[in-house]
Amino acid sequence: MKKIVLKVCINCQKCKRDLLRVVTKFTGIDEIAVDIEKGTITVVGTVDPACLTKKIRKSGKMAEIISVGPPKPPEKKPEPKPLPACCNNCQVAVGAAFISNENIFCSIL
Repeated sequence: MKKIVLKVCINCQKCKRDLLRVVTKFTGIDEIAVDIEKGTITVVGTVDPACLTKKIRKSGKMAEIISVGPPKPPEKKPEPKPLPACCNNCQVAVGAAFISNENIFCSIL
Protein backbone atom coordinates (compact mmCIF):
# COMPACT_ATOMS: atom_id res chain seq x y z
CA MET A 1 0.00 0.00 0.00
CA LYS A 2 1.13 3.50 -0.84
CA LYS A 3 0.05 6.99 0.04
CA ILE A 4 0.18 9.14 -3.10
CA VAL A 5 -0.16 12.92 -2.90
CA LEU A 6 -0.77 14.76 -6.18
CA LYS A 7 -0.88 18.49 -6.87
CA VAL A 8 -3.90 19.24 -9.08
CA CYS A 9 -5.79 22.32 -10.18
CA ILE A 10 -9.16 22.40 -8.40
CA ASN A 11 -11.06 25.64 -9.00
CA CYS A 12 -14.67 24.62 -8.40
CA GLN A 13 -16.98 21.76 -7.43
CA LYS A 14 -17.13 20.60 -11.06
CA CYS A 15 -13.33 20.28 -11.14
CA LYS A 16 -13.46 18.24 -7.93
CA ARG A 17 -16.28 16.02 -9.25
CA ASP A 18 -14.49 15.39 -12.56
CA LEU A 19 -11.25 14.60 -10.76
CA LEU A 20 -12.95 12.14 -8.41
CA ARG A 21 -14.71 10.51 -11.37
CA VAL A 22 -11.34 9.81 -13.02
CA VAL A 23 -9.60 8.61 -9.85
CA THR A 24 -12.37 6.33 -8.58
CA LYS A 25 -12.26 4.23 -11.77
CA PHE A 26 -8.97 2.69 -10.59
CA THR A 27 -9.05 -0.60 -8.69
CA GLY A 28 -7.05 -1.00 -5.51
CA ILE A 29 -7.93 2.35 -3.95
CA ASP A 30 -8.68 2.27 -0.23
CA GLU A 31 -9.04 5.98 0.53
CA ILE A 32 -9.29 9.26 -1.37
CA ALA A 33 -9.03 12.72 0.19
CA VAL A 34 -9.28 16.03 -1.68
CA ASP A 35 -7.94 19.22 -0.14
CA ILE A 36 -9.31 22.15 -2.14
CA GLU A 37 -7.39 24.77 -0.13
CA LYS A 38 -4.01 23.18 -0.91
CA GLY A 39 -5.03 21.89 -4.33
CA THR A 40 -4.03 18.31 -3.54
CA ILE A 41 -5.56 14.87 -3.78
CA THR A 42 -4.35 12.05 -1.55
CA VAL A 43 -4.87 8.46 -2.65
CA VAL A 44 -4.12 5.45 -0.44
CA GLY A 45 -3.99 2.05 -2.08
CA THR A 46 -2.07 -0.15 -4.49
CA VAL A 47 -2.39 2.18 -7.50
CA ASP A 48 0.58 3.04 -9.70
CA PRO A 49 1.29 6.78 -9.22
CA ALA A 50 2.44 7.25 -12.84
CA CYS A 51 -0.76 5.67 -14.24
CA LEU A 52 -2.87 7.77 -11.91
CA THR A 53 -1.12 10.98 -12.99
CA LYS A 54 -1.37 10.02 -16.66
CA LYS A 55 -5.15 9.40 -16.42
CA ILE A 56 -5.71 12.73 -14.65
CA ARG A 57 -3.71 14.55 -17.32
CA LYS A 58 -5.69 12.79 -20.08
CA SER A 59 -8.89 14.16 -18.53
CA GLY A 60 -7.58 17.70 -19.09
CA LYS A 61 -6.34 18.46 -15.56
CA MET A 62 -2.77 19.30 -14.70
CA ALA A 63 -1.32 16.80 -12.20
CA GLU A 64 2.04 16.62 -10.48
CA ILE A 65 3.30 13.97 -8.05
CA ILE A 66 4.24 15.55 -4.73
CA SER A 67 5.03 12.45 -2.69
CA VAL A 68 4.75 8.67 -2.66
CA GLY A 69 5.26 6.72 0.53
CA PRO A 70 3.77 4.36 3.07
CA PRO A 71 0.50 5.46 4.69
CA LYS A 72 0.50 6.51 8.30
CA PRO A 73 -0.50 3.71 10.66
CA PRO A 74 -3.96 4.20 12.12
CA GLU A 75 -3.98 5.87 15.49
CA LYS A 76 -4.89 3.60 18.34
CA LYS A 77 -7.81 4.93 20.29
CA PRO A 78 -7.93 4.05 23.95
CA GLU A 79 -10.64 1.54 24.66
CA PRO A 80 -13.46 3.06 26.66
CA LYS A 81 -13.93 1.63 30.12
CA PRO A 82 -17.05 -0.50 30.32
CA LEU A 83 -19.83 1.20 32.21
CA PRO A 84 -21.46 -0.56 35.14
CA ALA A 85 -24.99 -1.84 34.66
CA CYS A 86 -26.33 0.56 37.25
CA CYS A 87 -24.94 3.39 39.41
CA ASN A 88 -26.01 4.84 42.74
CA ASN A 89 -28.02 7.63 41.08
CA CYS A 90 -29.96 5.12 38.95
CA GLN A 91 -30.74 2.92 41.93
CA VAL A 92 -32.25 5.90 43.75
CA ALA A 93 -34.31 6.95 40.71
CA VAL A 94 -35.58 3.42 40.09
CA GLY A 95 -36.60 3.05 43.72
CA ALA A 96 -38.55 6.33 43.61
CA ALA A 97 -42.01 5.18 42.54
CA PHE A 98 -45.05 7.02 43.72
CA ILE A 99 -48.52 5.66 44.41
CA SER A 100 -51.48 7.95 44.04
CA ASN A 101 -54.93 7.53 45.51
CA GLU A 102 -56.21 5.81 42.37
CA ASN A 103 -53.58 2.98 42.46
CA ILE A 104 -51.75 4.47 39.46
CA PHE A 105 -48.00 4.11 39.66
CA CYS A 106 -45.87 7.01 38.57
CA SER A 107 -42.15 6.48 38.22
CA ILE A 108 -39.56 9.13 37.46
CA LEU A 109 -36.80 7.75 35.24
